[in-house]
Amino acid sequence: TNFYSQGAELMRIHLLEHDPLDLSHTNMTMWSQKKGYPLAQTYVCRNEKLPSMDDFDWLMVMGGSPHVWQENLNPWLAEEKEFIARALDRGKIIFGVCFGAQLMAEALGGRVFTNDRKEIGWYPVTLTTEGQHSFLFRNIPKQFTTFHWHSDHFSLPDGCIRLAFSEPTANQAFICEGRPLVGFQFHPEYTREMVRYFASEEGAEWEKDHFVAGQERVLMQIDKIPDTYWLMEAFLDNMEQEFV
Repeated sequence: TNFYSQGAELMRIHLLEHDPLDLSHTNMTMWSQKKGYPLAQTYVCRNEKLPSMDDFDWLMVMGGSPHVWQENLNPWLAEEKEFIARALDRGKIIFGVCFGAQLMAEALGGRVFTNDRKEIGWYPVTLTTEGQHSFLFRNIPKQFTTFHWHSDHFSLPDGCIRLAFSEPTANQAFICEGRPLVGFQFHPEYTREMVRYFASEEGAEWEKDHFVAGQERVLMQIDKIPDTYWLMEAFLDNMEQEFV
């Protein structure tokens, strides 16, 4: 399905960022550099101005520490939700990760809620039967380990297909029939360096739980986990082939 008509060589990627960290070196930014695609980032959390709909071809709505229902604490959030709704109306290619997937699910009519369990650390994701047959998981094993960091989750919106799950989280990946949309609850964009940084810095979130590995374990695992770029590259290549 070709959703994008101007030719891949011009494809402009735009990232919406929700935490004031330097997120210029992730598996996602590395992929766009490798492809030679122009990439821009708007830090909505710093009240940076959202782009015009004509300024981008592929919108990537990234993760972040806020909760989807916290418009009162994050005045920028209401405007961002309207922006995502407009991008959906315009038929833009949209990829949502974690908080971004929750925003996308809500815009599509799903519900966002506190998950029964937090999931923080390196944990497996398993494909559903639909996932095993989906373009999105071409060249990806039916179970793979990736990094997770979330305490909220979402219900699957109508017209969307569940492609993957983990033990505590029902909807780890979804697509929408006939639309250039993908949502992931997990974090394939995190490099091992990012995980090391988070595991060294963050506090209360790391309190051990059934699916919260704890800082020591995560730091120990970082060196054993193969480089994480391959997974993000495979997903983005598959999306590019399908949507561009």
